[in-house]
Amino acid sequence: MQKKGVTMNESVEVVEILHVNDFTASEIAASWYDEEEMKKITERCFKVLQRMEYGKTKNGKKKYCTRGLEGHTALGSISKKKTRAAAFSAVLDEQEKRWNENKDVDFQAISDAYRKVSSSSQMWAQVIGNRDHHAIEAYLYQDEEKDEEVDATTTTVSTSALKSPGSQKITLKNVGSIVHQGARAA
Repeated sequence: MQKKGVTMNESVEVVEILHVNDFTASEIAASWYDEEEMKKITERCFKVLQRMEYGKTKNGKKKYCTRGLEGHTALGSISKKKTRAAAFSAVLDEQEKRWNENKDVDFQAISDAYRKVSSSSQMWAQVIGNRDHHAIEAYLYQDEEKDEEVDATTTTVSTSALKSPGSQKITLKNVGSIVHQGARAA
């Protein structure tokens, strides 16, 4: 049987954070969603899912963000369940194989069996992540071009100035169609 061990990276930086009990009410309100906010988010997600399922659009264009909801559609849910079941089965089959051969647990073999089944999900996640990255880059580049067009008649715009903190504010409202609204900005 393989020995398990723990090693510590010597270059780890420790940062102290406040316990939630030490937060002020306004800090808590700025950091976490309350029940009412979660209810509204959930209702909006259900409406978007219904529109997705029935193919509803306005003037041929989607007016809603589907980012992060793909796995909750009928097809996405079926696909996710099948992949999870296949991964679960692959891991159990590998463990049973080792057990039947009276061999020690081979963590690498179990990992390989799982990876083989789940690799398509990982690849798809990377494709979606790259798509999101390019969409955000295009959005940011488009804003820089607009700023340059406005300022072109008077001065040359420094692109590094556009990227400096505070000079360009991006809100979820501005990029709602390409950013999953999973966290609240503090």
